[in-house]
Amino acid sequence: MSLRAFFHAAAVLVGSSVCLAAYAEPAATVRPAATAGLIECQAPSGGAVFRSTPREGCAVPAAPDSSAPDPQRWQPLAGANGVISYFDKTSVRRRGPEVGVAVMRNAPAGVIRTTSGEPIRSSLKRMVFNCATSMYAVVEQTLYAKRYARGESLYTISAPHTGMPQPASAGTVPGELLSRLCP
Repeated sequence: MSLRAFFHAAAVLVGSSVCLAAYAEPAATVRPAATAGLIECQAPSGGAVFRSTPREGCAVPAAPDSSAPDPQRWQPLAGANGVISYFDKTSVRRRGPEVGVAVMRNAPAGVIRTTSGEPIRSSLKRMVFNCATSMYAVVEQTLYAKRYARGESLYTISAPHTGMPQPASAGTVPGELLSRLCP
């Protein structure tokens, strides 16, 4: 196996892990990221409820990151598991029934590393949604050593044949984006 093929295989494996972790959210309502000052409590249905006053069993969500991306450009979306993805509002490109966008996500600290041991802290995915079929595909994913897809990229993984189309299920970040982007 050539060195290039080895690195490509490693990049695909790491990218698949990030992608699977990114979309392995239970089917629940995607909500905009919580605002500062609110307390997150568990609802009887199992979802999250935000309150302004503390109650037993509630927790204060982590303070917003001071290095967070520009809110005029990046729309935060939190999945049911609390992991936040950022939708680049300036990246929307329409062509017939298809809509192309960019979505950024920070990886959990210290969980994912390259084959050389360098941490992967974020990824930027180019996705294409098909409004006619309610499907989406990840056509490219770039991995970064810094949060919020900053600095030099580690790897860029391009999907063969425009990615593998998947249904954009309700309660997931792709499902939320599909409902926002497709009339």
